[in-house]
Parts: sequence; C-alpha cells; structure tokens
Amino acid sequence: MTSGAPPNVKDDAPQELVGYRSNEEWEALVAATGDALAALDEADEKPREDVRAALAGIDAIHREALHRLVRLFKEGVLEQVITDPAIHTLMGMYDLLPPETPGCRKVWDFLPQDDAGVSADPADTPPHWSPAPVDAAPADGEFAVCRMEEGTYVLARAGGDLFAFAGVCAEHGAGMREGTLNGYAWACPAAPGCLYDIRSGARMGGGAPLDCRPVRRDHDRVLIGFGMPFTPSLAAM
Repeated sequence: MTSGAPPNVKDDAPQELVGYRSNEEWEALVAATGDALAALDEADEKPREDVRAALAGIDAIHREALHRLVRLFKEGVLEQVITDPAIHTLMGMYDLLPPETPGCRKVWDFLPQDDAGVSADPADTPPHWSPAPVDAAPADGEFAVCRMEEGTYVLARAGGDLFAFAGVCAEHGAGMREGTLNGYAWACPAAPGCLYDIRSGARMGGGAPLDCRPVRRDHDRVLIGFGMPFTPSLAAM
C-alpha cells in the first residue's frame, strides 16, 4: 500500500469551510457584535458596568490563552493561519498579528516574575520582550535611542553589559537623545547635575528614578522587557 495524497487532490487547493460561516457571514457577525457593544452605552449604569466587567474578564482569559497558544507555534505557522479572515480578525484583536518587518516579533512571557523587582507598567500589561531595532545594539560606552511600540527607550552598553531605560528624564521630562554616558552614569541633557545610575535607575542626590527595563539577548536580537519587574544590579549611587 503506497502513501501520499489521494489522487486528483492538489496540495494547494483551498479547503472548503464546511460547517463554518462564510467570510461574508463572519464580517456581518463582527459588525453586529460591534453594534451590540455600542448599544451598551444606552443601558442603565449598573447593568452596563456589570456587562463590561464580565466582558473584560472574558477578554483577559482569551488574551492570555491565545498568547500562550501562539508561543507554541512553530516558525511560519502564524503567518499561514492568519490568511483565514476570521483568524486574522481574532489575532488582530489580541495584538498577535506578525510584524511586517522580519525579526521584530515580540516574545510573550507568562512565567511567574520575581516580586522583589519594580515594574513601571500598568497592571494589565502582558509580560513580554520587545525587540529593539536591528541596528540598535551599541558598542561599549555608547548608546542608541530606540523608538518602539511601547515608547522611546535608550539602549546603552557599559562594562560589557546592556542597559535599557526610558528616553525621557524622570526629573525634567526632557528627551534623552542629547544625553551623555560616562561609565554607568547617564547625564540628562536638561541639566548638568541631573545624573542617573543606569544599573539601578537611581538619581544622584535623590528624586524620581529613571524607568529602567530588563534586557536580554535572543540570538542576534536585543530584547527589552515590559510588564515585568526590573531588578537593579546595584544599590543606589
């Protein structure tokens, strides 16, 4: 008995959606659901808030489950399955569509985090590692300003290690593009005496700390962590 595809069946033939809605019916369902959600604004306050709380819980369940599921996909699988309009819509709702630029996909991480660290993200931010621009990895003693989906961050290398922190001074609200790096000390461009230790984020002389982020390498990529604690490598300056 020989194996292989049945005769007269082409490998690239599209599969019929037997037992499923047509693409047109799917689009109509999405539109009707949107109308139903919009109608909630006309409901009484208490029922409206109860329904929204229930929807938020369902959304959180779906979001985490889908992100965990996509982590198990082999390379290229997500790009194949989103050719289906319904799957494309679902992945778009939960920020799971692959990026247009190769090598820029986020790495979602739902493993328990160390509570001893400090996270500056909102409580509902899913833990994930976001890749910095491909050419952002600086040489020792240098830095790069990275514009990312989460905001602008500075990626600096000192003592052979990489450090990441917000591209806005916590004290002056100034952009960090014109700042300077001297060893582990970062000087805000708004004031000569505004210095931060990039290992901990602490500001010399006290004051609001710099928003520092965990950093790790993934083969040829540099990843910056969000929605997870940052653990300072040293005490304050």
